[in-house]
Amino acid sequence: MELLILSTLLLIGSHVVPGLPGVRSSLVAALGRTAFLTAYSAVSLATLALLVRSYAAADMGAWLYVPPAEARVFTVVAMPVALFLLVGRLTTPARTADPAGIYRITAVPGSLGVLLWTLLHLASLGEARQVVVFAGMAAIALFSLARNWHAAGPARRRAGILPFAGILLGRERLEWGEIGWARPLLAIVLWAALLLLHPVVIGPDPLAYL
Repeated sequence: MELLILSTLLLIGSHVVPGLPGVRSSLVAALGRTAFLTAYSAVSLATLALLVRSYAAADMGAWLYVPPAEARVFTVVAMPVALFLLVGRLTTPARTADPAGIYRITAVPGSLGVLLWTLLHLASLGEARQVVVFAGMAAIALFSLARNWHAAGPARRRAGILPFAGILLGRERLEWGEIGWARPLLAIVLWAALLLLHPVVIGPDPLAYL
């Protein structure tokens, strides 16, 4: 378990430290943007590989808490929301003068989607090694959310962080034509595929709790 905790901390550090404004600009100036991105990707992959190996080697360990069945059902039902935010982020240009599509719903769709994904897993899992890994991922996602929010311009911040907050407060408007039906349908397809592949690739069967 000690190696798993250490590798989780290394993974957090590999994402947080290079992402700090002063550190990032200094590294880019010293190495160049291409070399910095290459080194950043290599370190991130190396720490991720170490995390996977240390997770597999860690003992099952004690359960820190036992999630109720309702929490596991809620995780399965709510997961399409996280996937929709991620699909919207990956298929919508971020660097535009005015926010469009998913950026009218929330100013930080990608990091919010990852944060929601990790929190849903923490709500439905309770084994020590699982909590360590997903808590680390949640820390990375939270840092990314704060960084992206800080970097967002005033126009994008109108949407707020929580989905539909800016729309409900009248600061932003929903333009469904900018989102379309393809993105939510793709999120549903991904959700169904993950449910079917989860017991084959990862182990636990989420459908067992429905």
